[in-house]
Amino acid sequence: MERSGEPTTSRPTDPALPTGLAAKDQEGPEVSLVFPPPREGDAGAPGPGHDDGPRCPRGTAGQRSPWAVGVLTFTAIVLVGAMLVHLAMLFLSVAPPNALSKQYRDRINTYVQPEFSQNWQLFAPNPAQLNQAVGARVRTQGADGTVHTSDWINITAKDIEAIKGNPAPSHAHQNMLRRAWEAYTDSHNYKEQTNGPLGRVAAAYLKRVVLQRLGTERHGEPIVGLQIAGRITLVPPPAWTEEDDPDSTTYRILPWSRVTERDHEGL
Repeated sequence: MERSGEPTTSRPTDPALPTGLAAKDQEGPEVSLVFPPPREGDAGAPGPGHDDGPRCPRGTAGQRSPWAVGVLTFTAIVLVGAMLVHLAMLFLSVAPPNALSKQYRDRINTYVQPEFSQNWQLFAPNPAQLNQAVGARVRTQGADGTVHTSDWINITAKDIEAIKGNPAPSHAHQNMLRRAWEAYTDSHNYKEQTNGPLGRVAAAYLKRVVLQRLGTERHGEPIVGLQIAGRITLVPPPAWTEEDDPDSTTYRILPWSRVTERDHEGL
């Protein structure tokens, strides 16, 4: 509190003055910047029996219950086991024929095809030496019940046109139609009879892939029938080789199949 008649002066504060040291070389009497700790019995000082509340015992912070540790361990074991089984299936599907792959061939093919199919063989790559194109034609039904049959539609050409100008086209989109066709031809003979447990799955998969490109209707009429065909042309040899140009194109036309609303579910 200021006394009347006495001038007041402000003391400059030295920012470099360390806390806890006496303020020396300042005008006026020496002032301590450290407050002495309160003694027992003073106001604000904790008494001898003062308790600050519950404390976390040392060594228990961050520990999980045995149940949580068991769940995490079990989940990790399941994930690692599933990954090992997946890698083993893929390895056996591309490895040269051996006792395991021959004994469990059906199970391996059922797991790998068609989602995880591999178009190469381990230790013996066999690059494609032919051009394949998949086409289709549809039957539509008008309001008066009249059925119309369309011309052949080159589905492969539509896929190629869709990725033109795209610097990073989808790898799955590029190979989906081709792999669906190869899965069908690998599981059916030329009489269109299945030669393994994957026949029906491959046929349904190819049908849905083609319908995904065509849609549910054509020229305003719903699609009620579908026929798929494949065109296979051998790649001509390089000009510097002495091999003869095969110059051959073969077609494989599948029978008509009925199209229902269920075939379009999820497309």
